[in-house]
Amino acid sequence: MHHAAHIGAQAAPFWLLLLATMALALAAAPTGAMLLWRRMAYFGDALSHAALFGVAIALATRLPVVPAVLVTAFVVAGAVVWLRGRGKLAHDALLGTFAHGMMALGLLIAFFFIGDVELHGVLFGDVLQMGVREAWLVIIGAVLVLTFLWRNWDALVLSAVSQELALAEGTPARRLNAWLALAAALLLAMAARATGLLLFTALLVIPVAAARAVSDVPERMAGIGALLGLLAVTGGLLTAYVWKMPSGPVIVAIAFAFFLLFHLAAWLRTR
Repeated sequence: MHHAAHIGAQAAPFWLLLLATMALALAAAPTGAMLLWRRMAYFGDALSHAALFGVAIALATRLPVVPAVLVTAFVVAGAVVWLRGRGKLAHDALLGTFAHGMMALGLLIAFFFIGDVELHGVLFGDVLQMGVREAWLVIIGAVLVLTFLWRNWDALVLSAVSQELALAEGTPARRLNAWLALAAALLLAMAARATGLLLFTALLVIPVAAARAVSDVPERMAGIGALLGLLAVTGGLLTAYVWKMPSGPVIVAIAFAFFLLFHLAAWLRTR
């Protein structure tokens, strides 16, 4: 793997890798619940595709990848929120435009300025290769996102249910939506080494989508999703460590198995 894609020269100890990945799962679940309630599940996918531009810039200039991804995700999230507020394009049209446009620019930069470089770790992730500094950045980012969600949860739920009702109650719905988008962007940058850019949305959405089979209350969806996320990252990391497998796909595969089991059980109960 290209060394510019890696901040730490040496992998962090296993306990720190596990702690960082668990923190990421805990922050991803309530963020994903809020995005699902807003019908914005594609938002994380769009961010991850657009963030390839930041990866290409970082590798071309030999800068650290995570800060470059963070800046790119913040810019894209801010632009989407601003353009959505103008009401000229539907939300899914904006996301699709930025996702594919920025990804195409990133691929062109990689072609012209980088050449034959290994992007597998950034795109698909391997938390077992994450350095000490990266691991602590993930933990700090997760704590920041969880703090924001904890302090604004009621307002976020209200604005998800009804923007008009939230505005009538004096809730700054648009500002909260912007901060939620930035929180998702921060999680994307933190997840770049754990699940990779292309698998980021899976950790953000799949555990909560599994929880949706047994609950339609945001708090319970976030709680069950967090538990499933913790089980997925713990099981995935241990499996990858023992069997020498790439951790990102293993984590997502376990989360997907939970999704299938929960929805199959829900379907069987209704028969």
